[in-house]
Amino acid sequence: MANQGTTRPFAVITGASRGIGAEYARVLASRGYDLLLVARDRARLEQLAAEIAGRHQVQADIALLELSEPEAAHRLYQAARERRAAVDLLINNAGFGAVGDFIAMPMARIQAMLRLHVNTVVESCRLFLPGMVERRFGVIINVASTAGFLPIASMTEYAATKSFLIAFSEALAEEVRPAGLRIQVCCPGATLTDFHQTAGSHPPGPFKAQTAEAVVAASLDALGSGRTVVTTNWSGTLTDWLGRWVPRGLLARGAAWWMRRSKTGREAQSRKRNAESGKQGGN
Repeated sequence: MANQGTTRPFAVITGASRGIGAEYARVLASRGYDLLLVARDRARLEQLAAEIAGRHQVQADIALLELSEPEAAHRLYQAARERRAAVDLLINNAGFGAVGDFIAMPMARIQAMLRLHVNTVVESCRLFLPGMVERRFGVIINVASTAGFLPIASMTEYAATKSFLIAFSEALAEEVRPAGLRIQVCCPGATLTDFHQTAGSHPPGPFKAQTAEAVVAASLDALGSGRTVVTTNWSGTLTDWLGRWVPRGLLARGAAWWMRRSKTGREAQSRKRNAESGKQGGN
């Protein structure tokens, strides 16, 4: 499985089985990258790897890892080292959402989110960066969210973990800049993937959702600019601006109002669908 002799660049992508992660894989394969695709869904990973192999002259390996478990970063690093001695691009994309009152969240889900969004990302950066620094070449993309610019009630933990990723990436980028490395934190807004279905909600927020293709294009295009914090459309840039200049208390209350409004709207739509279903069932 190892392919140490190739001169093709090598990228490791977590959360690669769908959505933004899968799109990173497709685009990087088209640019000549060998890939290690990491997720839990074997069927989707194998399908994506076969798709890539059929379209591009690159190697796409898969690794089935649960990245919300302790020591997951070490298993990820070992999986990468088994394929190649050096990683050129690491994309920490794996994540999940959770919408609802914090005190109603199961403790196991709270702990899994902290490990996946914070522990595994931080530990992965610590494991992969020394080799990049030694070679004076490498890129890490941490996928956060525009939610990280705001304190958002009913997405309390999710928004806070993404805020951590933004601050962590900004500081780390300056530490490794003298070695010629690049750290990007990509901050998409609502995106047309199954993320919100997993979170148990429709895309929250007043702006139209964008495609995974648009997110990845904006992220990769920005690598040449040297920017660390990358928003992927105008609404993300606006949200970043609001987070920097509007008083935090006002932002928190405004976000809480919007989340309550969205919840009321979703509940009304659900009641309407249930009523219509009942009428059809009675005919």
